[in-house]
Amino acid sequence: MSLSLIRSHLQTAGEHLGDMLWWTLEDARIGRDRLEEVWQGAGLTASLLPEPPTPEKALRTAVREAQVGQQGHLIRLGKEDDDEIVFAVVEELRDGSGNVSYRQEARVALRRAAAASLETDAPDHDIVRTVRERFERLLTTHTPDDIRRALVKTLASCAAVTLREHGGVYWVPTPFADTLRRLQAAVAGIGASRIDIVPIHATPEAAKALGDAARSALEEDLAALSSEIEAFLQEPPDRVSTLTRRLATFGELRSKARLYHSVLQVKVSDLDAKLDELTRHVEGLLQAKAS
Repeated sequence: MSLSLIRSHLQTAGEHLGDMLWWTLEDARIGRDRLEEVWQGAGLTASLLPEPPTPEKALRTAVREAQVGQQGHLIRLGKEDDDEIVFAVVEELRDGSGNVSYRQEARVALRRAAAASLETDAPDHDIVRTVRERFERLLTTHTPDDIRRALVKTLASCAAVTLREHGGVYWVPTPFADTLRRLQAAVAGIGASRIDIVPIHATPEAAKALGDAARSALEEDLAALSSEIEAFLQEPPDRVSTLTRRLATFGELRSKARLYHSVLQVKVSDLDAKLDELTRHVEGLLQAKAS
């Protein structure tokens, strides 16, 4: 069934309940400056952008990519401390009798004090050259994984509900329809990537399916928070900020529950009472730390 035919069936019912969406990332590597331009041009807030590339992340990604397809060579983390990160290029040797040995051929180091460049004892080694080339490119470039994380972060800010167990298909409530379409415009500016949107309108079947998914999402969030706070009661976290962030999370979950209720009449039994109880626990832990 074509996408246009699906839309024709779903756009003929009652009031707009929100949008179903999925995305395809293709040729999704993009420079930081260009991504900021695309993001701003679509009218999205900068807080939803992925974190800027860093030398450490660039090196780790370059190593991971350089390892792909290698036969007989490994790239292993040799050292990581406050001063530097060192990777070793190792040849794997097999003698035909079941014995395996390793011989280091090169090292690649990133000194944190001079984080824009790499140091190596074998600059002409093929794998070292590959790592260096990818590192230099990744210093200013976002990967598809970065874009994917930005999409998930933006959808979370829109109270999106995952409609498939392993993600990939989401429902976004109607109050965030404008933000979703801004996101669609931004993604269209990243290579050949796209977000497909199918508006969902009110029918008994649609309301039930979305309601079940929304209720399940709320219950999962509440269960995860309850388990976390139980662990905090057994062993309080060291940082006060960890507890204060949980209070903010409780408020976000209440707001999401109210939104789902207003759009779909979804209600999770005793959600407010459970959140009140969790709030009392966290406030008690904060008072204990203050004293």
